[in-house]
Amino acid sequence: MTKSSAPVLRTVAAVLLVLYGLGVAFVVFWPSPVDSASRSDLLHLIAQLHAQGLPRSIGYQQIEFAANVGMFVPLGILIGLVLGRRWWWLALLICAAASTSIEFVQYLLLPHRFATYRDVVANTFGGALGTVVAGAVYALRR
Repeated sequence: MTKSSAPVLRTVAAVLLVLYGLGVAFVVFWPSPVDSASRSDLLHLIAQLHAQGLPRSIGYQQIEFAANVGMFVPLGILIGLVLGRRWWWLALLICAAASTSIEFVQYLLLPHRFATYRDVVANTFGGALGTVVAGAVYALRR
């Protein structure tokens, strides 16, 4: 990575991180589960997909887990890019701490939300995947 492109990458990543972080905060701190209004539709869709051959082992919990992983992949990437070549790996710790904090706030302050260890695991896994991508970006741009 050239010296002039590194600050641009970090600046763009920082702007995207703020925007994406606000979106994540909106979802995770919404007073009720964001899928509560459409849960019956989602369950119906999953039943239709099962009828079309989707393995029965893939249900609502697995899809929710995958969604939590997916939500934190961009956070891991963006945090890793903002931290830079030397400290990108700290993004994993930041994602794990953020996920734990989110679940703690949901537990304490949002009675209609469900704080679970599964969410912490899924979010941290997604953050880890994103952190690896950020590390790869820095490794490939040497």
